[in-house]
Amino acid sequence: MINRNLGTIERLLRLAGAVLLSVWLLARGSHDILSVLAGVAALALFANAIFSRCYLWALLGINSCDPEDEHCGAPPQGS
Repeated sequence: MINRNLGTIERLLRLAGAVLLSVWLLARGSHDILSVLAGVAALALFANAIFSRCYLWALLGINSCDPEDEHCGAPPQGS
């Protein structure tokens, strides 16, 4: 398991992106490959927002956590 690497603002932006993609998918009403890809992207953004972790950011060494946040950079308790 990787350490948390997403700050609060980035988590909110990812959550907003997931919601916008989901609304767009529902309004679109089509079931083509673009819908599938957008659905996967929405799920990934939602998971990133909920768990505060982005595997791509971890591979690139990016960490947007607030250094004063006691939960950033450390795995959650019980892990």
